[in-house]
Amino acid sequence: SKSCAFLALKGPNFDGHRFAEQVIEQGCKLLIVDHYLADIDDSVVAQLVVNDTRIALGHIAAYVKKTLAPKTVGITGSSGKTTVKEMVAAILSRLGKVLATNGNFNNDIGVPLTLLRLDASHDFAVIEMGANHIGEIAYTTNLTKPDVAVINNIAAAHLEGFGDLCGVARAKGEIFSGLGENGIALYNQDTKYTSKWQWRLNDKEVRTFSCINKANCYSQNV
Repeated sequence: SKSCAFLALKGPNFDGHRFAEQVIEQGCKLLIVDHYLADIDDSVVAQLVVNDTRIALGHIAAYVKKTLAPKTVGITGSSGKTTVKEMVAAILSRLGKVLATNGNFNNDIGVPLTLLRLDASHDFAVIEMGANHIGEIAYTTNLTKPDVAVINNIAAAHLEGFGDLCGVARAKGEIFSGLGENGIALYNQDTKYTSKWQWRLNDKEVRTFSCINKANCYSQNV
């Protein structure tokens, strides 16, 4: 549409800049690109040149989230993230309108695209965050700035990107770095690796859950 902007992402096997002419034909009036496209008619479409379009996507998404400011839950873990996300979204939908991550659209592209779906009608956002390397959750959490951050569990998933389970725990613990002063950190007390993120929690409100220990929230055979 005429109010549409096109942001040209790049990857190992694709380059969005190649679709510039196509989106202009469809009525796009702004291109967000990482280099000036000399073949484009500047009288037809404007070009906003940035250093990195992936980072630009994150900045735009973070601005939308900060401006609309729904109460937000961020969820990570080695398994069960999507199930927990769907459960939390279903519960919060009883209280207001919820935006939740579609499927497992949870990486450094999926999270900002999810945040860009927010509008003024949303009371809550439930954002799933995954990672296959150190630093990815730190990045997406900083965009999302959750009010509640959850680590569901730590298990042997995607070890090739982290080295070992301690590396997985350190990476998942990054979700607590984006919490504000009044944010709540929530994690599974049953994991053996909680020490890997405790240093991030010195000034945070912490809640724990457990299936076998008496945490803040725990199950009991009665």
